[in-house]
Amino acid sequence: MKKILILGGGFGGVFCARRLEKINKEFFDVELISNNNYFIFQPLLPEVASGTISAADAVTPIRQMLPNIKFRKAEIMNINFKKKNVELSQGLRRRLHNIDYDHLVIALGQESNQSIVPGLEHHSFTMRTLEDAYNVRNHLIGCFELADVTLDKKLKKRLLNIVVVGGGFSGVETIGELKEMSGRLLRYYKNISENELKFHIVEFSDKLLPELAGNISEYTLSVFQKRKIKIHLKTALKEVSIYKVFFSNGKSIETNTIISTIGSTVSKIIKKSGLPLKNGKIVTDEFLQVSNLENVWAIGDSALIPNKFDLNDYPYSPPTAQFAVRQAKLLAKNIILKNMKKNLREFKYKSKGSLASLGSKKGVGKIYFFNVKGLLAWVIWRVFYLSFLPSFPTKTRVLLSWILEFFIPRNAVLTHNFQSSAVSYKMYKKGDIVFEEGMVADGFYIVKKGEFENTYKKTKTGRVFKKIYKKGSHFGSRVLLKGGRRTGTITAKKDSLVLKIQGKSFKMLAENFPVLENYFGDYLPKTFKELKLNED
Repeated sequence: MKKILILGGGFGGVFCARRLEKINKEFFDVELISNNNYFIFQPLLPEVASGTISAADAVTPIRQMLPNIKFRKAEIMNINFKKKNVELSQGLRRRLHNIDYDHLVIALGQESNQSIVPGLEHHSFTMRTLEDAYNVRNHLIGCFELADVTLDKKLKKRLLNIVVVGGGFSGVETIGELKEMSGRLLRYYKNISENELKFHIVEFSDKLLPELAGNISEYTLSVFQKRKIKIHLKTALKEVSIYKVFFSNGKSIETNTIISTIGSTVSKIIKKSGLPLKNGKIVTDEFLQVSNLENVWAIGDSALIPNKFDLNDYPYSPPTAQFAVRQAKLLAKNIILKNMKKNLREFKYKSKGSLASLGSKKGVGKIYFFNVKGLLAWVIWRVFYLSFLPSFPTKTRVLLSWILEFFIPRNAVLTHNFQSSAVSYKMYKKGDIVFEEGMVADGFYIVKKGEFENTYKKTKTGRVFKKIYKKGSHFGSRVLLKGGRRTGTITAKKDSLVLKIQGKSFKMLAENFPVLENYFGDYLPKTFKELKLNED
């Protein structure tokens, strides 16, 4: 019996397994490996973020979709093409396992790559996972909550500036849904006016939805302008800091919310595997076989697949779900044909079109050679995606959610307070304030590069003391460990980068790790005695 091992639980991997599931099990043993035990329908993530549908509507358990296929939730550690096996890490104890294969299907998709713009990976949200959608939603609602009560006008402006980077399908659908959600929210925030809330979409090319030709882009532009969405075309990101987005044209926007829909790269496991790569993707032939590797196949976003039928004279298949599903079905057939020693079939597929939701019951798209706009496009978009969903229970839940949303819009509530990672990098521009005297402590900071100045005032005399922190220095420990509030104001003296450890995490480390406990036990008394803050 031949062993077919499928890596990846996205469109390519799941639909390939689905087609192979129908094959006589006497010939093939099929197993799918994924780090998640569910299939996520990514086009619906903007609706999850806006609260139009629930997270359960956007996912389907893989075991439910593939009841007769072996499934293993595990992390892929290594691929050995000589030995024809894959090394996996799985279980609570993270034990390593090797699984042999006769045919290997690589459908791992791509990962987010926010390092393309300095600071973007440190200060932006992405829209690729359920966690991403929840984080965006809770962060935005948290911004509304603070903006409604703050007396700081500069802070309020920053909180109500929302920037979406990328004017393709994902960016357009994300900003459309979030703009619609904000309309539902504003009625409950009496101190926030519609004019104060500003949505920005940034696109490098000269039009939105550059993937679609004709007057689609102009229509999208007009819809967004009517909805008071600010559009920045022919605009490239230069840099991102904790409080601001900088553009290549010299302009900038102060914001606390950056949602990036740009930047993709091949997965780490593919990079280190030695697979032939071009344009950051695995090179295959027209039969979906990886070059120079026997019985190794690649499909989906991670593969560079020749396609003779592309309408835009681009010789390769675009990274869309529509193409990934077609590739998956053909690949299953080619594996069978190869096992039977018959001629393989080359991949040839012409797109049926593309659709995008703009929010507020408007959409745009192209179906074959026809452009569609407005309510009709929005309805077609929903019908198309509904038909594309992989299981009847999921189709039913989504349909019921949409029907209910049409008549009774969902409440957008803060299900949990958004918290950044326990350890993260933060970029500060010259003059930015990290924290001010009197604030509650929220973290411990290690200077990675740049320079900071801490300004202290004597509690009795008001005399000012200053302390400089350079690369390798740290600040923010005393209040976290001893209690109270910040006694100084930290300001960036030049463009700087810090490693921030969240307060609770740092305190746990410092109080339970003897080396740190001893270090701060000596450091704090010595440092603050030298400053003599409490003297007359």
